Amino acid sequence: MNILAVECCLKLTGAAVMIDGKICGCVQEDFGRRQTSELPKICGTLMNDAGLTWPDLDYIAITNGPGYFTGIRVGAAYAAGLAYASGAKVIPVSTLELLPYTFRKTQTSAKILTVIYAGHGFVYASCEGFLNAGEYSHDLIRSWLCENPDAVTISDDPERTALDAEIFRVKPDVTDLCEIASDNLNMAVAPASLKIFYYRAPQGVN
Repeated sequence: MNILAVECCLKLTGAAVMIDGKICGCVQEDFGRRQTSELPKICGTLMNDAGLTWPDLDYIAITNGPGYFTGIRVGAAYAAGLAYASGAKVIPVSTLELLPYTFRKTQTSAKILTVIYAGHGFVYASCEGFLNAGEYSHDLIRSWLCENPDAVTISDDPERTALDAEIFRVKPDVTDLCEIASDNLNMAVAPASLKIFYYRAPQGVN
């Protein structure tokens, strides 16, 4: 089973190759606005170093958001195009699932509330077993936190969530994306069925 994972968030661009459950290569760097040109290069290098050709791919894993428009679009467009060309299926992983997975590797907590900026006084949020993934107002999240003082709050961009709470910053990890995908092969879809969730404040709104 061969998996190529692709991650584009903020300015961070990454890719990883997994062969039969083992990570065989990973690159994750800040390429700024050069994501579109650099992503195919790092994926090609990783595949070559792993001794794989594009038809060898079984799955391509990506985060399907919520996330910034440009990063999510770049990752999704590249993954979908590659899937069409190689015959691989795409495994979409929510950012709301990836962030707590990464956080749990260094911290233990029964309740991890993941919050992601959504604009207009809202955040995307989830807490496995306690709060279903969805879009919530700041007031609702503040009330939930008051009722759940034992919860730990995390985000990829704490300042932009605009919540008056202690929030731990967590950067998405492309190797974790590979691991989640390998455990959820049943979530694989054809590229035409891939659904993406963007967030971006309207022009003129900070």
